[in-house]
Amino acid sequence: MVQAFRFALDPSAEGERRLRSHCGAARAAYNWAVSWVEASWWQRRAEASYGIA
Repeated sequence: MVQAFRFALDPSAEGERRLRSHCGAARAAYNWAVSWVEASWWQRRAEASYGIA
């Protein structure tokens, strides 16, 4: 049996500002991690093309 709950948020103006700030920070951290992984992948691919293990 699976049960789910749905809650509505009704933040104040300050609460909404803080929620948006948190979401922006989470997105920045995610984008940083994706770019780091992608750069590592391209680096390893370049090393493989030069015969570096």
